[in-house]
Amino acid sequence: MILIYCNKNSPRIEYTFNHIFKLILNKNFSITNSKSEFIDFKGYKFSYANAPISEELFFQSNGLLEERGLENHEIIIFEWDNLKCFFKVGQKSAIPFDIFSAIFFLLSRYEEYMPHSSNNHSQFSHLESIAYKENFLEIPLIDVWIEKLISVLENKIKLKCKFDSKNQIPSIIISSLRPYKYTNKYPFESFMNWFKNLFKLNLWEVIEHLLVLLKIKIDPWEIDDYIKDLLLDSKNKVFFFFSFSSESFFRDETPKTNENFKKYIKDVHDNFEIGLLPSNNALKKLKTFELENFNISKLIHIKIDKILLQEGLKKISEDYKNSLSLDYANDFSMGYVDAFGYRASTSSSFFFYDLSNEIKTKLLVTPFVAHHRLIDKTSISEVADKIQRFKEISKRFSGSFSIILNNEIFENSVRNGKRRLHFISIIKNLGNRF
Repeated sequence: MILIYCNKNSPRIEYTFNHIFKLILNKNFSITNSKSEFIDFKGYKFSYANAPISEELFFQSNGLLEERGLENHEIIIFEWDNLKCFFKVGQKSAIPFDIFSAIFFLLSRYEEYMPHSSNNHSQFSHLESIAYKENFLEIPLIDVWIEKLISVLENKIKLKCKFDSKNQIPSIIISSLRPYKYTNKYPFESFMNWFKNLFKLNLWEVIEHLLVLLKIKIDPWEIDDYIKDLLLDSKNKVFFFFSFSSESFFRDETPKTNENFKKYIKDVHDNFEIGLLPSNNALKKLKTFELENFNISKLIHIKIDKILLQEGLKKISEDYKNSLSLDYANDFSMGYVDAFGYRASTSSSFFFYDLSNEIKTKLLVTPFVAHHRLIDKTSISEVADKIQRFKEISKRFSGSFSIILNNEIFENSVRNGKRRLHFISIIKNLGNRF
């Protein structure tokens, strides 16, 4: 057990130490505000305060973890031991920056609560992030800092610890917002799609649509046996996320009442884990969110606790609000759609800290490093190099390694052949894990 002295305790301090010591390093700790208790303690200990008590291992606080609410903190980057750091502190500190405040700042996505510009999708732009501006977006800086902290703890107080391998979650995420291109839609909607293609003289789509409806050809967006076998042979966990809302008619989605669709979800569940793509209405209304989650859970007879946002994170303080209503949930939306790397500067899963209410939540956030929209525009060789590097990082820090794909990229058609092979090569590369 590790005893930590702090001038005073706070939700932010508890959250940050829980993340580092319990979740990442699997070590028990206790916080005390009593100097006499700290001095008398004979085990592993250190202080985190504005000044040391005596000659103990001391980390200086800059005060961020004792605050409530948001302040516009100036972030001044400097280098220590070839690492980017901020929140510089005095020479008496074992590390020359407030490592705990810096970790909290990045992990809580503090900068996303501050005024910022959005991208074309009304999302926090990676161009606005400290990680991008300071060129560490593809480096899990928090994990590297913790590695340095481990070294200090071992050298100064002989505490041996390492990254806990149970946090390692390599995964392929398949977003199936539209599992079918032509079939299993509302009849009127299907006819309108066919007519639009005819009007635009998209003759291949017109012919293909008819072939699928006549059951001469399999729907091109339906995951075929080859891709299923490829995913099953992969050494990664595979999650399929489905929308199960009442908005389907207005969004060109398969209606949740469609029996073929429901059977398809059950069939997928036989081999892979299932998650929910909440509708836009579900993000705004708690009852709608709970109903969608209840209905898809009832369908497969297992409580669904995995969430993926259809259009990615937009406003973190609002997008996660309804997920927090669940007793436990695991969100996979933490990443950038248009940039490779670590949005929260960590490869590890972490519990979401709600800055709006200053509480640690039960929402576990599992970051992703690459999205199919970006992969689609990147050469095979560049993607392969990045995936290899991310895999090595995952192994080094026992972190998660997730990429987001969707069923449409595997469209089995002549016109999509090159693109399909591109993503097949990625899955094969992921199968060769290390």
